[in-house]
Amino acid sequence: MNVQDILRLPSMKGAKIVAGESQKHQLVTTISVLEVSEPSLYSQMPIKGEYSGNELVLTSFAQIAESIEKQLEIVSILHQHNQLGIVLYYVGLIMPSVSEELINRMNELKMVLIQMPLNRIDLRYSEVISEALSYINEEENEQNPQQDVLLETIRHLPPPNQIETALSILSDRFKCSLFVESSENEVLLSKAWPRSLDQSLREVIAEKNEKKNEKEAKKNSPIELNQMYYFQTTSYLTLTGLDNRYYLTIFKKAPLGEKQLEGIRKIVEKAIKYFGEEQLLNIGQQFFSACQTGDYHTAALLAQKEGINVNTPLKLYCLQRKAAKRDEFIYQLRGIYYKEQELEWVITNSTEISFGSIVSSNDERSDYLFISGEFKGLSSVSNQMGLIKNQLEDSKKVFPRKRCFHPEDLYLLQDVTRDTVSIYLERYLEKELIETLAVYFLDCDENISAASEVLFLHNNTIKYRLKRAQERLKLSFSHTASCYLLIKNLIYYRKYTQKH
Repeated sequence: MNVQDILRLPSMKGAKIVAGESQKHQLVTTISVLEVSEPSLYSQMPIKGEYSGNELVLTSFAQIAESIEKQLEIVSILHQHNQLGIVLYYVGLIMPSVSEELINRMNELKMVLIQMPLNRIDLRYSEVISEALSYINEEENEQNPQQDVLLETIRHLPPPNQIETALSILSDRFKCSLFVESSENEVLLSKAWPRSLDQSLREVIAEKNEKKNEKEAKKNSPIELNQMYYFQTTSYLTLTGLDNRYYLTIFKKAPLGEKQLEGIRKIVEKAIKYFGEEQLLNIGQQFFSACQTGDYHTAALLAQKEGINVNTPLKLYCLQRKAAKRDEFIYQLRGIYYKEQELEWVITNSTEISFGSIVSSNDERSDYLFISGEFKGLSSVSNQMGLIKNQLEDSKKVFPRKRCFHPEDLYLLQDVTRDTVSIYLERYLEKELIETLAVYFLDCDENISAASEVLFLHNNTIKYRLKRAQERLKLSFSHTASCYLLIKNLIYYRKYTQKH
């Protein structure tokens, strides 16, 4: 069913589209409730790769009803994770009204915003969820009418991980678990329904594969798992022109109909043809996607395959380069490599790295390296990626002469926020003194000769300016606490005050 069909449900009587009218024909495969309204919390949820542009979110923005700014931030986060739109409840009761800013933002992002009837406290989320999922389930056996819509939706999925996201759409749509396997009986991609079944079903596949050297086609073979029965279907994927053979295994609580099997198989085949075989074979993409979606079992299997010990400390490297290439530095790291848009990621156990010439020597300063601190556990991978991504632009702003950013740089930047207590440098010092301090402490590691070269000044001039700044600020630069306070304020100055 699409957005327009949702509006025809009895539980949606009186609801109307107030933004994203152009999305009314978009397919809806599932509905959820948004309970987290604090943007900083919601943005940390490991949902990358799970959502496909076909989910509606029910919310009242209860925690942020008075904050238009936070509502806009939440919408942006939902858009980043490819959500279709929002069904907004209790307007006039919890939220006074829907702001023009929210409507304009959702129109701009091409997200649908459905407003439930005003001043209705009797409306319940559960009614819409129950009705919508009931209709979706009834459509399960009518695969052919929906096949073209599903294919069109999948064809326009944003990168990366489109094949994995396509499996997610099908898994949610048909309440089944999907596993794409190689001819060597290796699971390449999977999406279980519910997600918690992934490891158990992988074990079922592995056990059956151990008993047979060759994979054989089967349909609706019953298996018992956790005192429940599932029906397993394995079929060969017809992918002409590819060197490798691939298989699709489906687990479902009810026997799979012939029409459903043909439809699901055809869509998986089309997805692989649309987006390329390399997505199935890209270990790096699969590893980082698994970490970001919380599928740590799969991530651990992939890490083991690549020789990474997940039980010892890990380190994450991020390169931002004008021309990405798997060069000697990447091979030297001996880790799992993944390119995501303009960023290259490598995770490794190795810590003794000779950086050498890791970035280009051009004057445009377009190449940068960011290094995480050591951490344990795959659950920290997504957080470390987030830490680096959040500090990318501020790193260049605060440390304009650096090309390589170490963990201490990132942690310092993270510590300095708009709420950091300021000593208001501009009140005590003129701009040239602040700039001298910033170059000396932030760019030159408290080296007077290096600072004099950067500023084209004599060493004695640097010493004189440092002495004058100490006197005016009434701080001792040899006192650890005072020095730390000053450095934080210099970072604050470059991060939030200085114009670039």
